[in-house]
Amino acid sequence: MSSSMEAPSRKNPIIFDKVEHDFGNNYNAATGVYTAQHDGLYLIHARVYGEDNNATHYIRVNGEEVSCTEEYNPNYRLQSSSTSIVLHLKAGDEVTIDANFQKTISGNPQSMLSSFGANILYPD
Repeated sequence: MSSSMEAPSRKNPIIFDKVEHDFGNNYNAATGVYTAQHDGLYLIHARVYGEDNNATHYIRVNGEEVSCTEEYNPNYRLQSSSTSIVLHLKAGDEVTIDANFQKTISGNPQSMLSSFGANILYPD
């Protein structure tokens, strides 16, 4: 993410607007949706950093939750949660990341405070 943003409501995708590599044009930086181009095994990674004492983020495929990661510390106002998961996706499946942050999600053009990645490991 190129800058911090107000946390979207749950089930609304986080927009990772700074795209560094997208060789198949599979990620839509306007909607926050990654669309699988081929059937196969994919490595999905998400890191969400923000202002809250309860950092929870979700990976969804076609709107259905497939992963949930939570970091809770009542004494600290900045949290980070990250996860990686291998998924079998079909061509056209849509992957999104959303979060349950109360305040802001942090982004910075010089670092990867909050980031998303999808890599095909093995096409069918």
